[in-house]
Amino acid sequence: MSDIIPYRAKIDDEGLTLYKLLTKKLKLSKDAIKKLRKDYRIRVNGKYLNYHSTIVQADDLIEFNFNFMEETNFLPEAIPLNIIYEDQHLLVVNKAAGMLVHPSHNENTQTLGNAVLHHLRREGNYNTFRPIHRLDRNTSGLILIAKNIYAHNYLTKQFQEQKIHREYLAFVHGIIPHDFENISAPIARINDSIIQRKVDFTHGKNATTHYQVIKRYSDRTLVRLKLATGRTHQIRVHMSYIGHPLIGDDLYGGSNSLISRQALHSYQLKFCLPFTHKEIKLKAELSDDIKLLKEIE
Repeated sequence: MSDIIPYRAKIDDEGLTLYKLLTKKLKLSKDAIKKLRKDYRIRVNGKYLNYHSTIVQADDLIEFNFNFMEETNFLPEAIPLNIIYEDQHLLVVNKAAGMLVHPSHNENTQTLGNAVLHHLRREGNYNTFRPIHRLDRNTSGLILIAKNIYAHNYLTKQFQEQKIHREYLAFVHGIIPHDFENISAPIARINDSIIQRKVDFTHGKNATTHYQVIKRYSDRTLVRLKLATGRTHQIRVHMSYIGHPLIGDDLYGGSNSLISRQALHSYQLKFCLPFTHKEIKLKAELSDDIKLLKEIE
């Protein structure tokens, strides 16, 4: 993979200063620009020019080098990845259940981070691992990963502004009577646990989950869920709170007699791509263990 990422100036870019183009059009942060300028990593038509005095012309070739030699505290590992989408800026992976997303002090091998780092190094990309959001170890499905500082800044801003739309599929216990509902209930950590969360209207942080029933079975319901916020264990806590815990989620009241992990899958992501700002929608089919719940009577 080439270190250079090109951008060809459009007609509506003409007349902007280079700095305005970088901040307003391409959405680079001031910190990112400062870092790139310090190392001479942006050039216009092959030259390194002043960002504030350079006026962009249509068809100018602006080239970026976002490939930094960044340190990590974990090693790359040759672990297969199910890649749904990839370009020069980002990667979308269909994560298997059972895989930790980010290496930790106690577990720094066989994670998604180790696998992605190996993938990046094979491409000649020496940036660090930058997931935009996270999935619980036992939640399968789509996860969005930035491949450079620009993409990380661009996608994180979308995430903070709730412009990255994530949808999940889940099987829950019982028959949900309503076809759809918004669950707005604040979530806080249980005092004596570093993992478990609860609905807490006094100390909790704002959290909203939207669900829609897809199909009702004899003793369970398949639902589609959308997150308006991104609290830890949000879907699991909210569905348990309304009396319909996820099948397999024994931490929040579900039974694992039919499946050995929570029946939760991140099945759709919708967001805008860096540079082009074009909207993209990606899907990942249900994992096999959750598919089996459709067939069990």
